[in-house]
Amino acid sequence: MIARAASLLLLASSLAAWLVASGARPPARVHIRFAAILFAALGVASLAVEAAAPAIALLVLPIGSSVLVLGAAAARTRPLEPALAAALLAAVSLAALAAAVTGMAALSLAPAALCAVAIGVLGVRSADRLGAFQGVAASMCFLGAASAFALEGAGAALTLFCAAGLLGLALALSRSGAVVEERTGRDLRGVAIGRRRPD
Repeated sequence: MIARAASLLLLASSLAAWLVASGARPPARVHIRFAAILFAALGVASLAVEAAAPAIALLVLPIGSSVLVLGAAAARTRPLEPALAAALLAAVSLAALAAAVTGMAALSLAPAALCAVAIGVLGVRSADRLGAFQGVAASMCFLGAASAFALEGAGAALTLFCAAGLLGLALALSRSGAVVEERTGRDLRGVAIGRRRPD
């Protein structure tokens, strides 16, 4: 019963993160929504196909975390170069696939833990105190998710930590979109316009 409730909460958090992402900067918005879909897949697997939930978790944890790192980088500093981002996602995806096929959880949990630390580091760099707190809290939640999987597999603790981490980071990154964009045109209101002298 608790596991089902936790899975439903993860689905609700994924939906909420999708909606909250509308307030984030466009590059970060895409990453948040992609990660929300990944974590929703974990929630569905935990509800419908419990036997497949551990393998899905080994895929979702590192890939979802790395996508969120890219989103946090796009929101806090600037987006990573496409080649570097593609290489990072490819390496993490290969490690996650190897973990799901072989059952060696360390291949998945190690990159997931590194991504969680990176989320915390990027969270600290936020100029907004609330955003920084939410980013660090999300980082701790993703570390808790990796630890929960290592201890008890794909259980209620894993889904609860994922739900809290996803929604917390989505809220933190959505605040970055509230910054007023600089005007691209030149403001001429304060410039004195002199009359042209007749020839």
